[in-house]
Amino acid sequence: MEQSDHLNVYVEVLTAIVQRFLKLIGEPALKLARRVYGLRVNDDGVVTSYQGDGMIAIQGLVIEYMTLIGAQAVPLTQRAIDPARQKNPDIKLPSLIK
Repeated sequence: MEQSDHLNVYVEVLTAIVQRFLKLIGEPALKLARRVYGLRVNDDGVVTSYQGDGMIAIQGLVIEYMTLIGAQAVPLTQRAIDPARQKNPDIKLPSLIK
């Protein structure tokens, strides 16, 4: 798998997470996502880019949401990313959400 494929997969996963929490908690979801280093998020919750390792960006995002809603953020994240995970079974994910 090429680097660009991985990049797109991580953008897809990050977007799925942000949009799930945007539906749940609204505007604070965007504020929290934008606190993750290097993460660029549109107002509709679409992640346009991230810096560094996608797996670390995902972990940072989940941890931000956990600061607001606690451990419940983990199963919500897992459900949100399930479609992307099924399409890309070899994607590397942080142990937090495996």
